[in-house]
Amino acid sequence: MSLTKQAKTLTEAQQRTVLSYVKDTRHPSRNELMFLLSVDAGLRAKEIAALEWSMVTDATGELTDAIRLQDKASKGSSGGVV
Repeated sequence: MSLTKQAKTLTEAQQRTVLSYVKDTRHPSRNELMFLLSVDAGLRAKEIAALEWSMVTDATGELTDAIRLQDKASKGSSGGVV
């Protein structure tokens, strides 16, 4: 894909279709989570695979509403918060 083309996104109906499909898979909760991380948080497959608890919890171990990607999990070397 060239740098001038935007990636196509799924419509709401297509997202509902995928979520309906994953409910019948072997690991529905895991698959739904991975799909939603991709769609809602905009994470790539490599970033999802590299997620660790420390990236989604605060200093006390509680879940946060932000994902802090480390350099090893992000596309570039800047890291960042999603």
